[in-house]
Amino acid sequence: MEIDRKDTNILIGKRLREARTNMNKSKAEFAFLLDVTEEHYRKLEAGTTGLSADKILILYYTYGIDPTYLITGVSSNPKDFNLDYYVANSTKEQRDEFFDRVLAYLSRLIK
Repeated sequence: MEIDRKDTNILIGKRLREARTNMNKSKAEFAFLLDVTEEHYRKLEAGTTGLSADKILILYYTYGIDPTYLITGVSSNPKDFNLDYYVANSTKEQRDEFFDRVLAYLSRLIK
C-alpha cells in the first residue's frame, strides 16, 4: 500500500478542521493549544504541513479527539452510540456529567 504524504496531510487537516468546528472552537484557540502561530495552524488544516504525533496527543488529551480518526478517518470508538445503554450503565455522576456536556455543546451551537 502506497501512502502519499501530501494527500494524507490534506485528509488529516480536513478531519482536524471538522473536529474543531464540531466543537465550536476557533483556529486561534487550537493554535494556542498546539503552541503554533495561527498561520501555521491554518497550514495544518490545509494539509500543507503535517500534524506531529505530540500535537495529536495534545488534541486527544485536551479535547478527546480520537488520534485514529485523525490519521485514518476511521473512529476507534464504537460506531453506534446507544444512549439508553450508556444511561442505564452509568453512575449518577457519569450521567450528569454527560448531560451537562451535551447541554453545553448544544448551547454553543445555537449561539
